[in-house]
Amino acid sequence: MEAEKAAWCIAITFADPVSKVFVTLGGAGWASRAERDQEWAKIPASPFNPKHPDNLFADKLDRNGDRLEERPITVATVEALLGKPLDVLIAEGRASVCSVLPRFCNHPEGVCP
Repeated sequence: MEAEKAAWCIAITFADPVSKVFVTLGGAGWASRAERDQEWAKIPASPFNPKHPDNLFADKLDRNGDRLEERPITVATVEALLGKPLDVLIAEGRASVCSVLPRFCNHPEGVCP
């Protein structure tokens, strides 16, 4: 029997003002919508809403990966959820963008390694 793929996801993204792309920092998936919704309810919204000074968001996704809801979140929330410092997560996310979109590797601001 084939293992069931996690289909109900939450992604953590960074709206990168330098490269002008959304950089995925991490996330998680669950086998059921109920499990995903239970975890979604635990993620606190940023008290800085609606200005979003950190450019960090939790994205609640449907089974197809389409965004259902977006919530601004803080640096502290990202680091607690993903277990790494934000600068490390952003560097890893930008490196991932470079592997998919190589043109960003030659960005004058040195966005990608």
